[in-house]
Amino acid sequence: MPQDRSGTTLGTYRLEKLLGEGGMGQVYVAVDEKLGRTVALKVLRPEVMADAEHRARFEREAKALAALNHPGIVTIYALEEVDGDTFFVMDLVEGRTLTKVIESEGAMPVSRILDLATPIADAIAAAHKRGIAHRDIKPDNIIIGPRDQVTVLDFGLAKKGGVQFSGGDTDATAPTMHVTLEGKIFGTVNYMAPEQAEAGETNLATDVFSLGVVIYEMATGDLPFKGDTAMSILSSILKDQPVPMATHDKPVPRELESLVERCLEKDPDRRWQSALDVRNELEILKRNLDDPGRSSGAGNATARSTVDDRPTVGGKVFVTTSVLTLIGLSLGILIGVMVMNAGRNLGPAGQAGDEVGPPQCVSVSGPEGFEITEAKISPDGKMLAMVTRKVDDSEEGTGEMFHGERQFLHLRSIDSFENRLIEDSQRIIAGKFSPDSRTYVFVRLSAEPNLPAKLMRLEVGTGIPPVQVGLIPLNLVGGLQVGGYSFYRGFTWLDEKRLAFVSQIPPKIHIIDSKSGDEISSVDLQTDLEVRPNSLFGALDSDRFLFAVVYWDEGGYTEEVWWADAVSGKTGVVVGSSSTARIVHGDQLLFTKGSTLYKADLDTVDMKVTGTAVPVFTGLRTPYSWSSGEFDVAQNGNVVYLPGGLQGSRRTLWTLGEDGGPPQALDHPERAFEEMMSVSADGNQILITHTNDNIQTFDIWAGTLDPARIRRVQGFPDRDIATPVISPDGTLAAAEIVTTLPIERSQLVVFDPAIPGAEVRVLHTVEGGKSLNPHSLHPDNDRMIYGEISRDKTTEILYEIGLEDGAEARELVRGVATNTNASWSPDGTMIAWTSNDSGISEALVATYDSGNVGRPVPVSDGLAQDVAWSLTEDGVMRLHCFAKMTEMVRTIENVDGMVSLGPSVIGRRLPEDSFFVVLDQEGGIVFIRKGLNEAPATRVELITGFFNPETPAEAAR
Repeated sequence: MPQDRSGTTLGTYRLEKLLGEGGMGQVYVAVDEKLGRTVALKVLRPEVMADAEHRARFEREAKALAALNHPGIVTIYALEEVDGDTFFVMDLVEGRTLTKVIESEGAMPVSRILDLATPIADAIAAAHKRGIAHRDIKPDNIIIGPRDQVTVLDFGLAKKGGVQFSGGDTDATAPTMHVTLEGKIFGTVNYMAPEQAEAGETNLATDVFSLGVVIYEMATGDLPFKGDTAMSILSSILKDQPVPMATHDKPVPRELESLVERCLEKDPDRRWQSALDVRNELEILKRNLDDPGRSSGAGNATARSTVDDRPTVGGKVFVTTSVLTLIGLSLGILIGVMVMNAGRNLGPAGQAGDEVGPPQCVSVSGPEGFEITEAKISPDGKMLAMVTRKVDDSEEGTGEMFHGERQFLHLRSIDSFENRLIEDSQRIIAGKFSPDSRTYVFVRLSAEPNLPAKLMRLEVGTGIPPVQVGLIPLNLVGGLQVGGYSFYRGFTWLDEKRLAFVSQIPPKIHIIDSKSGDEISSVDLQTDLEVRPNSLFGALDSDRFLFAVVYWDEGGYTEEVWWADAVSGKTGVVVGSSSTARIVHGDQLLFTKGSTLYKADLDTVDMKVTGTAVPVFTGLRTPYSWSSGEFDVAQNGNVVYLPGGLQGSRRTLWTLGEDGGPPQALDHPERAFEEMMSVSADGNQILITHTNDNIQTFDIWAGTLDPARIRRVQGFPDRDIATPVISPDGTLAAAEIVTTLPIERSQLVVFDPAIPGAEVRVLHTVEGGKSLNPHSLHPDNDRMIYGEISRDKTTEILYEIGLEDGAEARELVRGVATNTNASWSPDGTMIAWTSNDSGISEALVATYDSGNVGRPVPVSDGLAQDVAWSLTEDGVMRLHCFAKMTEMVRTIENVDGMVSLGPSVIGRRLPEDSFFVVLDQEGGIVFIRKGLNEAPATRVELITGFFNPETPAEAAR
């Protein structure tokens, strides 16, 4: 038996605990000391490393896992070889094996079987869709999590379906019971299909047999094929019929027994042909048991609601009453009733033959390992499209070269558990279903930042990858960067052949052929206002569509939803104080204000809202604090949205001392603090950017940490002032003033941070879409480092400028890269900054002497998202680098004009909800924490029944 290696290290992994071992090797709980996460390591046995066949099986397991992306299949991170050991790194799944669950629960009730067996079958079906057979389905390879989430493990025996892997006689000396046979037969004896027992050809139906054994055991607490030895078990599998399930203690519906009987057919051709068939049958059975009045073939299967964590009992309906207080609309108080029904048919409500029930809400889980940034529903209500952002903890994956690098497209059928990752969708920034729901067209950025975007066309339901049909100039899709995310204008369909885009400068409508990508026509937007067009929504008819605009008036920045005519360019206001709207049933307008969805009647001739706007429900995810919630609606009135409410409005300030103790909350009130902040050298004075929700602009607040005081010191009614920098002694501040309309202008300014409304002095101005980013004031208060960011946000060049009137800027660091987070060392002889010139964001340092910068030296040993200086009591300078909110510290000196680095030391770890971090010169950390509502979106809410004229919600209007 191999030695337990717990407590030793394997490369960057510390082996903590032996989880188990089998024919291929050992599995350990391990800690990735480089990234600080706990993982599972499967290590190949040393004695089989020289065996080419065993090694190939091991590598096949890694490849099979890497090819699958499903929440019910364990995630593989890497395949590595260190000092002669070959292993792969995978997600450590919490929970008990299904073996343990069956041992503790015995024969399960039918509802419990269906709740577990359906997602098990769905996970295996995801592999079967890729032609991958598991070949070792058994309870030991199925983990049931704390909330009954299912994960299927160990694809070590997987192969492409239909190709024979091994043949020959069985090994008569194979071990008995619940073990994997080594030699000619692969699989686990008790759960083997007859073709495995005979070492014959295996395929996807082989897994179906094993799955049937598992379901049989769940239902009866016993195995269908038994024996005292491995050979007697194999004989039973080949010759015997299992004892009928109905003869056991627990009653079993005949439908379930028939399902399992077909799984256990000796002839593979007589079984269900893949786990997808089994999953579909389980869903039908569940639906019929929940609603016995329905026929087995009617409607679509439903996903279990996860909106309410309380379990359902006997298919009962939970009712949640939400009271919405309306401010500023004089609409009174509406009580909205939402019915969370875990067992009903949630197919498209209102279609011919569908039963129209009360309003219902179902949570649809997004793909594991991704957060959802946008959700669209197809016009026929049958398909979801999710723009997702990959959550990647690896050094290479965390730093984006440019916006959209980690964004992908996932599609999901409403009646399916599977989220399908669409190939060639990386860097997607916008997309929409065609009016007939058969096509999904999307825009993806090129791999080269300055090149036009690609127009991609996907034929839904064909399984064919998307194809590029044309190129789209970047000025047609634009992009607003907020909090590390990009929000693009996108486009809308006018009919089955034409797409409408809108450019901002100049504001024009561009009509694009959806099949060729060619521009058909363009026309100027007709308006007397200096507007900035934003998101485009659905078409009113073949020529008119809805879109959002923002413009400046005497009350501040105003967001409105307008209509536009793609032929004449004429425009008009549809609804004010909103940035998102859709039309349903031809004459109902759905729109949002803040995080609340409203409904109103619409006169489509005069394009005016008639009657009273009625709030429907609240809680829509709102991208930033001054905007409106995002949603989408199908032709039948079904609505999808991301939950979360107003983002960024309730953040708090925290500190973390150098001693590494727990973070301490400051007594400043919750406010809409943004990711731009600066602190003085002594750690007491602070400058921070804040969102003024009343006029939708950034302003700057200043204060102290002890006592906890903060107040507004700079702000303008028609401009943003942001990105504040405070001098080490706290007597001087710098910032950027941004003017959007009528001209794009960025100004670098300085002012006194102690005097509210103090005069600002302009040092430098750029126009034409470029922006200025102040970084650091010199310890002598006589100069500043700032960055000039290109119009397309892909490069940032570092400059130095004196603070005297008429000073000229001098270039310090350039290159086709983003060079940012620059700061002088406490003694002013070095500068540090981050740069993605190497492909990932890393920290660099160089000597500095009167404007001359020496050779850059990497200091972060990999990824660095921020960098800052500190000074010890005895005068030793240190550099602090941060990646994924983990600190790395090293001492640093300027020795005769050369940078001298000390060793890297892992420092403090900030909470996961940390939003922005700065350091004082003594090493203390000040950071912002997100509000509770700002957790990444991992599910889509589907609402049915509110917008059909026959529903109780409509009748109550």
